[in-house]
Amino acid sequence: MDYNFQATGDPKSSSSNVYPAKKSPPFHRLSSEFFGAEESRHHLVEFSAFTVLGLITAWPIMSMLIAVTRLVY
Repeated sequence: MDYNFQATGDPKSSSSNVYPAKKSPPFHRLSSEFFGAEESRHHLVEFSAFTVLGLITAWPIMSMLIAVTRLVY
């Protein structure tokens, strides 16, 4: 088999590699508008949960740092 084979295009062909931009379908816009308020609430709940978990995990680390500094001095 010849692995260096490269197909050549027909010089008479008028096709181009540029495709026209497609518009988003109307149902996409409808779903974006419908779920827009839901998403903002969903992100708020996730942010709140992440903040609570971050504070819970930061508390023992801060306690350890205070204990180490007391031990050193």
